[in-house]
Amino acid sequence: MFDDDHDDDDFECAYMPALSAALADPSEEPRTVDGWRIERLGLIQGSGDHGTIYDPLGPESGGFPMRPGGTPVYLVSRDDAPGVPVAVLVHPGDTVPVRTEDWGERVMTPSGLAVIHANPSRNWIQPGTGILKRAWATLHARAAGGDSWRLDNLREMLQRASVDPADWAVEPVEGDFANEWLMIPDEDGSGTVLGVMANPDGSNTTECLDAEGNTVAILLTFD
Repeated sequence: MFDDDHDDDDFECAYMPALSAALADPSEEPRTVDGWRIERLGLIQGSGDHGTIYDPLGPESGGFPMRPGGTPVYLVSRDDAPGVPVAVLVHPGDTVPVRTEDWGERVMTPSGLAVIHANPSRNWIQPGTGILKRAWATLHARAAGGDSWRLDNLREMLQRASVDPADWAVEPVEGDFANEWLMIPDEDGSGTVLGVMANPDGSNTTECLDAEGNTVAILLTFD
């Protein structure tokens, strides 16, 4: 599910002030600012010095430095549509982001999942395997209700990556991806991994700057 009624520039102008306000006075509870819902999802934790933003079944990734103790992540959605993610902010810096760079980078998300982790494994897929399995089960339940396009797409991407899901569970954990995201312990139990349902046509990452012009966060946008 995506929000296709607005272009990227509209998103930037609309929700960056709301993000800045929410991060200036952070809360564990979701906040609504000017019609935007800002929710702190938790901390990305792991043994790596840097975190990764990627699709486990895709060809490329983005990265960010880890904050000691864990890097906070925030979900942006419209207040009247909390189940439609607009963006995720990864905030490794200590100061508040107030604007984005004028350009970003495309991140391919062909499986329909964007995954964020800090596991230094040399195995490309492994840090995201747990999220893939949970999404597989969730999408089976959705397909049973008549919404099968995401499952069909994920199945095709797994086949292309030579990943056999034959022994993966197809009964979802209650609450998984309720608002299109899920954070769980990683496969080796040393950290956390976040998965967000994304556009198979791709997502974008853009650096966010504080008032002094320092890069302090990464914005992952879904379009």
